[in-house]
Amino acid sequence: MKPLQVPEMATDSTAPLLYWLIRTLRPQHVLEVGMGYTTPFLAKALKDNKEAYEAERELLGTPESHAVQPMAHAPYYNAPYEPRLICIDRMTDTASSAPRALKVMEELGLADTCQIIEGDLRGSSGKVRKAVGLVDFAWIDTWDTLAFVREYWDLINPAGGMFAAHYLMTYPEGRAVLRYLESLRGRENGRLEITNLREPHRYGQNSTTLIRRTRDYVDPEDLRPEGNSNDPTGVLNVG
Repeated sequence: MKPLQVPEMATDSTAPLLYWLIRTLRPQHVLEVGMGYTTPFLAKALKDNKEAYEAERELLGTPESHAVQPMAHAPYYNAPYEPRLICIDRMTDTASSAPRALKVMEELGLADTCQIIEGDLRGSSGKVRKAVGLVDFAWIDTWDTLAFVREYWDLINPAGGMFAAHYLMTYPEGRAVLRYLESLRGRENGRLEITNLREPHRYGQNSTTLIRRTRDYVDPEDLRPEGNSNDPTGVLNVG
């Protein structure tokens, strides 16, 4: 990833965070606006998720499954897991790092994980919808984050979809985005989670904000009547 690293962009610690968020959440459809240092991390996370899903699915019903994954929720594996990364970028822009990112992806064997929508953030939401429908996870590192929220909000999966935005806390335009997001709580009936992660050791590009939609989220306890607060999926009580 080193050829893509630009210290002033401050994504050296954010990229691994995004990798582990995707490994944890296992989204199907991931969107990135602006390709660069973080792109291979997103693609690698999806590839690793796919491999883990298939290995776990093979273990279901075997004696080894209880030892390896005692909390496995078998119905989760009924649905296929075919993750996709959609990247929006102006590939012809001389300032774009997308061509270099694509080269690194090819060298790492990750290029087939990514579908590129060439163009501007504004006006490309229809192409994203056509490609994947709802987005389960999005990573936004652009000065035009407010335009993204306004145009793409309804594409973020309301059943727990998340997007991460870089550097909103410490400049006026970013704080305007945060205020706009807070205003959406009413529209979402309060079912909107916002977490700001500050990097105090950085002078600039020094925060990441995580936004999660929960309007249509169904808690596992609502799905599994036998569950309880200590065992929400009810797996430990089976048998």
